[in-house]
Amino acid sequence: MDSLINPTMWEKMSLVSPDMFCTFDQNGFYSQVSEASKSIIGYSSDEMVGRHYTEFLHPDYVPSTAFMAQETLNGSQSKSFENILIHKDGHEVSILWSAVWSEEEKVVFCVARDVSDLKNTRVKLQESEHRYRTLFENNPDIIFIQNKEGFVLDVNQSFCDVFGLDKEAALNKPTTSFLPPEAVPICLYNFKESLLGNKLRFNMDLISNLNERRTYDVVKFPVYSKGEIIYIKTIMKDITEVIRSFETIQQQADKLNTIFESITDGLLILDRNWNINYINSEAEKLLFIDRKHHLGKNVWEVFPEQAGGVFHKQYVQALETGTAVHFQSYLGELDLWLRVKAFPSKDGLSVYFDDITELIKSRDELEKLSLVANKTNNCVLIADKDWNIEWVNNGFTRLMDHTLEEAIGKQPTDLFKKGSDNNKPFDNLEPQLLKGASVSFEELNVKKNGEEVWVSVDISPIFDQDGNLQRFIEVHTDITALKNSELELSKLANDLYRQNSDLQQFTYIVSHNLRSPVANALGLTYLLTKVDKNTDLFDKSVANLNLSVKQLDTVLKDMNSILAIRDSNGNLETEQVNINDVIQQVASSLQEPLQGCGGKLMSSVAEGLHVKSNKAYLYSIFFNLMSNAIKYRSEERPLVISIKCFGNSEKGTIISFTDNGSGFDMKLAKGQIFKLYKRFHTKRNGRGIGLFLVKTHLEAMGGHVEVSSRVGQGTKFLLYLPNS
Repeated sequence: MDSLINPTMWEKMSLVSPDMFCTFDQNGFYSQVSEASKSIIGYSSDEMVGRHYTEFLHPDYVPSTAFMAQETLNGSQSKSFENILIHKDGHEVSILWSAVWSEEEKVVFCVARDVSDLKNTRVKLQESEHRYRTLFENNPDIIFIQNKEGFVLDVNQSFCDVFGLDKEAALNKPTTSFLPPEAVPICLYNFKESLLGNKLRFNMDLISNLNERRTYDVVKFPVYSKGEIIYIKTIMKDITEVIRSFETIQQQADKLNTIFESITDGLLILDRNWNINYINSEAEKLLFIDRKHHLGKNVWEVFPEQAGGVFHKQYVQALETGTAVHFQSYLGELDLWLRVKAFPSKDGLSVYFDDITELIKSRDELEKLSLVANKTNNCVLIADKDWNIEWVNNGFTRLMDHTLEEAIGKQPTDLFKKGSDNNKPFDNLEPQLLKGASVSFEELNVKKNGEEVWVSVDISPIFDQDGNLQRFIEVHTDITALKNSELELSKLANDLYRQNSDLQQFTYIVSHNLRSPVANALGLTYLLTKVDKNTDLFDKSVANLNLSVKQLDTVLKDMNSILAIRDSNGNLETEQVNINDVIQQVASSLQEPLQGCGGKLMSSVAEGLHVKSNKAYLYSIFFNLMSNAIKYRSEERPLVISIKCFGNSEKGTIISFTDNGSGFDMKLAKGQIFKLYKRFHTKRNGRGIGLFLVKTHLEAMGGHVEVSSRVGQGTKFLLYLPNS
C-alpha cells in the first residue's frame, strides 16, 4: 500500500479527484468506491460496493481484465491497462486502470480514469494518419518529400509509376538522380526558393518511363513544425491533356477567328446582357468602332439611338423565340442601311450585317425610274449584270404579253423567242456593251402568243462609281409596221428588179433568138415567090423556111415556160415529194443515152426522204442536170453521176449532184452560169436554157443553187430546198 499511496491520502484524493478511486477484495468485489463513479459511469458508490467488477465490465474485456487482476493479486508491480465499462445509461466508457495489491489490507487499490476523449482523439489521429497515407499513396498526382538537404524522404506510387522506380530506389536520393537533365536547373532553383519559405508553382515537361512527353503543373512548398521548416513537399499534376485540349481549343479559336475575319459581312457577338464579346475587322470598318475600346461594352451604350428601336426589338425577338431574324434597317448614327441576320444561342446572339446603302439608293432610283418608264409606250426592262431581269414596265407586258411576275428572275433570251429571219445581231454587239458603249439594233422576236414582232432595241450599261458593271437598261420600240413597209418596199423593189431582168431577157430573146429566124423566114418567103416550084432551089428554100419556123417555135416555147414560172411565183402548188421516186423517173427517161455512153448513176438518198416541193419542177431540175451531165461528159473516162443528201432538218434539205464530166472554167463563166441561152461548150449542141430553168425552178420553190466546177474534172451542184 505504501508503495502506491497511504489510506489517509487515498481518502482525501478520492474526495477531490475526478478519477474514480476504489478497492476490490480478493474475489473481485468492490469494497470501496469514490463518488467520482457517478460522473464516470453513472453509478453511485452505494450502487457499486459489494458488486463484482464484471457486472460493469464490457463482455469483450472480461478475459483480459481477469488476467490483469490475477497478475495484481500475485503481487506484481503496479499495473496499468485499459478496458471498457458500461455506463448506467448503456453507452461505453473507456477506462485507464492503475492497480496495486496491498498485502496488509488484503485488497487491491485502483484508480480508474475516463480516457474516452483521449482514446477518441487517438483513434481520430490514427484514422487521419491512415487517410493521409491512403491519399498520399493513391493520389494520381506525383508527390515526393525532400529534407532540407534535398534528399528524398518519401514518394507515392504515382512517382514510382512515372519514373519507373521502386520506392526504395528513390529514397535518400537527390532529385537530380531521376529528373531529366533539362529539368534539373529549374527544380534546384525552386527548391532553394522553397527553403526561403516561398510557395512556388510552375510547369515542367518530362519524358515518362513510356518515353512519352508529358506536361506537369508543379507546386513546391515548405512544411513547418514549431515555426521551422522540416521538409519540402512537391506535388506534380499531369496536365498534358488539359494543355493539349487548350491547344486544340486555341487552334479552333484561331481557325474560327480566321473565318470570322475572312467573311465579307460584319460580325458582332453579343452575350445575353447585350455586352459585345467579339468584333471582326469588317464590323470595325462598317460601324467605325474599335475592338480594343468597345469589347465588353454594352451595345446600347455604343449605339444609344437604337435602344428600343428596330434593332433592339428584332434582337429581343430572336432571344425570346430562339429563332433567327432577318431584317434591314437604317442606322441613323452612321447614315447606313444595313441588312442584318441575327442567330440566337444559349450564350447570346451572333449578328451578321452588310452595307446595302448603295443598293437601297439604287432601288429608290429604280422606283423613281419605273414611275417614268411605266408611262411610256415603249417596252422597258432592267436586268442585273448577269442579265437576270429585275423589272419590266407595263409597255413590256403590252408588247410581249409577259407580266412582271413572269419576267422577274428570267433572262431576256428566255422570254424572247427569235423569229425565223433573225440573225442575232446582239451577239456581235455585246463586246461593245461590256466596254461601256450603248448599242442599238433591230431584231425579230416572237411574242408569248406566237405572233412575230419587229423591235428596235437600245441597250445601255449602268456602272457604279468604281467602274463595276451593275445592270442593263433595255428599251424596245415596236417597228413591226415600219418593218413590214420596208419588207413590202424591198419585195416590190426585188419584183421590179426581177421584172426588169425578165424584160432584159425578153429583149435579148427578141433581138437575138427571135430576130434571126423571123428575118430568115421573111427572106425565104419572098424568095419562094420568085423561084420555080419544080427546081431544087425551091425545095431547099422550103426546107430552110421550115427550119426557121421550128427555131421560132422553140424560142416561143422557151418564152412561154419562163412566163409560166414567173406567173406561178407566190401561187405555186407544193406537196411532199419522194426524192428517190423523182430520181428514178428521170433515170428511166434518160436510160437509153446514159447506157449508150456507158454512164453510171449512183444515188445514196435515204429511202422515204420527202421534200416540200412542186413535183414537176423537181423533175425538171434533175432532168436538166442529168441530161447536161450526159451531154457534156468527158471522152477520157466513163461518166459517173453521184446524188447525195447532206441534211434534212428544220431549216431544209441539201442535195448534191456531182458528175466527173468535162467541167468548165468558173473564172471565165463568172456570173453567166445560170443566165438564159448561155453556153460554155460550143462544140456540143444545146440551147443554154437548162441551168437557167434549174435556178428559176428552185427560186420559185424558195430555194437556191450553188455550183463549183473544174475543167477536165467535173461539176458539183448543191441544191437547197426549204421545208416550207
